[in-house]
Amino acid sequence: MTLNTRAIFWAVSIVSAASYVVCAAFVAVAPGPTSRSLSWVMHVDLSSLARHITWPSFVGGVLCFSLVMGILAGASASAYNRLAGPPR
Repeated sequence: MTLNTRAIFWAVSIVSAASYVVCAAFVAVAPGPTSRSLSWVMHVDLSSLARHITWPSFVGGVLCFSLVMGILAGASASAYNRLAGPPR
């Protein structure tokens, strides 16, 4: 079975962009509580790192994050296809 790397790239890019939008909304609405809750998950004190989101940082972040995640997913699918060998 081979994976469609282009489809995986786009699927992961779209889902990661949506998750970035949700995370950015939480940070924009409640930066302190969001930082504290992520601190519990990551076991690191992030309360001093709370940021204010601007439109340019939001657009740049969502584009870069989703692009990198898509590239990583596509590369992973390509590596899987090479390691799995030809279809049987």
